[in-house]
Amino acid sequence: MDAHGLLGLPPDAGEREVKRAFRRLAMRWHPDRNPDPAALEHFKRLRAAYEAILARLAAANDDRSGDDVSGAGVAADATRDPATGATGEPADAGRRGEGTCERGPDRYQELTLTIEEAFFGGERTVEVEDAVTCERCDGSGVEQLTHTRLCTACHGSGRLRSTNGLAGCGECGGRGYLSKQACTACDGTGRRRGRRRVSVTVPPGVVDGDELRVAGAGDAAPADGGSPGHLVLTVVLAPHPLYRLDGRDLVLSRPVSAFRMLLGGELPVPLPDGIRHLKLAPGRALPRELRVRGAGFPGRKGVPAGALIVRLVPVLPDAASPRLRALLEEIENELAAGHGAAMPDLANWEARWLADRDD
Repeated sequence: MDAHGLLGLPPDAGEREVKRAFRRLAMRWHPDRNPDPAALEHFKRLRAAYEAILARLAAANDDRSGDDVSGAGVAADATRDPATGATGEPADAGRRGEGTCERGPDRYQELTLTIEEAFFGGERTVEVEDAVTCERCDGSGVEQLTHTRLCTACHGSGRLRSTNGLAGCGECGGRGYLSKQACTACDGTGRRRGRRRVSVTVPPGVVDGDELRVAGAGDAAPADGGSPGHLVLTVVLAPHPLYRLDGRDLVLSRPVSAFRMLLGGELPVPLPDGIRHLKLAPGRALPRELRVRGAGFPGRKGVPAGALIVRLVPVLPDAASPRLRALLEEIENELAAGHGAAMPDLANWEARWLADRDD
């Protein structure tokens, strides 16, 4: 099967589709997640297909790039990686000068950030789940029994009946008893689940779907002498009670007194980096937007910063004190005296429906 067919992609698939398909299949076939003995070989075929397609796309368009970020004990250079479309250590850097040594598989995870964390960037610690050598059996997969026990396969005889007569029991080696068993800590695999912590530098202004690559922080090479794979993190922005992103535009709703909307004035607005005071022009007390170009989410990689979009929601008092009622009554009387100019919609309605019915 060709590379596109292996990943379940049409021949004209773009970079984003290729990455999405590979991430989905990698989560299913990665040997740390799939116990099937054939999983490792199938994962290698998927990765080879992924790298081949992205290499062709990268050759056709040199502008395809992602991010290399530094991790604990890992340094990144400025060369673009054809396997991930990212800048940093090339995908085959671990192979150059090492003969046929193979680089370890890349590890794919999501990195969930708050809007504030993505806005400012900074250091984050990511936990990576690994298969590590079992400490109890030292990776052998077997453990020594305190006391020997009868072999249940041959019932202590050391022999099993076969089509050719009696043969030595393979379970106990013909001894009739067992002095070792499969390690109970790792179920005889010699490996167990473990976690390691990786420090990641998040650049300011990352958004949903951005990929960050930590060179050398992926899975270990399958053979001695090979270099480890990369850790590829897909940014996921957590829902926020105030902010929402529309591209790089930072959108928020802000309740405003209906009287302030009529009068205009200065309006304080909370942003991740502090309070910004916006000029509110006098106008009708109806929902409207304030838009400030360049005041939204930070720009990066040649993409300019987004706009700040404040959606104003007019609010009237729920209840009024005696003093406030007196002031409102005075305002209402003033408006009634000349509401044709101040409130033309009200004046037209009353003229149409009330004038001819006045007793």
